[in-house]
Amino acid sequence: MKIDLRIGAAAIALVSCLSACTSPGPSPGAPAASASIENSCINPTQIRKQTIVSDQEIQFELNNGEVWANRLPRACYNLKFQQGFTWDVRGTLVCSNEQMIRVKDDGTPCQLGEFSRLPPAAS
Repeated sequence: MKIDLRIGAAAIALVSCLSACTSPGPSPGAPAASASIENSCINPTQIRKQTIVSDQEIQFELNNGEVWANRLPRACYNLKFQQGFTWDVRGTLVCSNEQMIRVKDDGTPCQLGEFSRLPPAAS
């Protein structure tokens, strides 16, 4: 009897997970819940300035005034100290979790993480 209850509980949990995964997304025109977008991209030709905040965060200021932060999945050794990186961009966009960079001078390879748009600075 105990086995049957465990199987039933597991089946209910599985159905709950599946229904959550297949739920429709937000309706068109609905406000975004967050400025962090898993598959967001920026156009590197629109970058006005980049600021290396830490070994795990880079901020990109675009020509239109927006500032996007990229949080690397792991700390990139020496990124903050070297204050620079190189990248080989293929195509016209750099997208979340898809771009490799190399730390200036020592060439350490690191992967960019998710982009998040930062709120506008208070005037």
